[in-house]
Amino acid sequence: MNTLAGFIGTFTYHTQKIGYLTLNLTDGCDFLRHEADCFWLFDAILSYQEHNKVKNESFQVWKLQKQEDSTWLLQCEDGNKGVLIVQKIEFSDFPLNSIEIWVVDGVAMLPSEY
Repeated sequence: MNTLAGFIGTFTYHTQKIGYLTLNLTDGCDFLRHEADCFWLFDAILSYQEHNKVKNESFQVWKLQKQEDSTWLLQCEDGNKGVLIVQKIEFSDFPLNSIEIWVVDGVAMLPSEY
């Protein structure tokens, strides 16, 4: 997973779908979801895109952080550290202690790809 910082920009947009909802992903996010087997993470991000607090935010900062009790916290901020969404996740085998994903105008990307 050390290779994540090497992603800069993207060559192709990949899609994550739930029903009629679609989220575009950069090469880095596509790599992450396959290598970390975390399609569920992008499903969670996508599922909140219709939420009143999130749907009008063109810049979203999604953070997944392992907690001391081995649960996980998924949080969405508005880019100015204003918290929009917080979800506790009881279990995950996500291989990193934390990850930050930005969603900019409907495209999920790693911060290095902005």
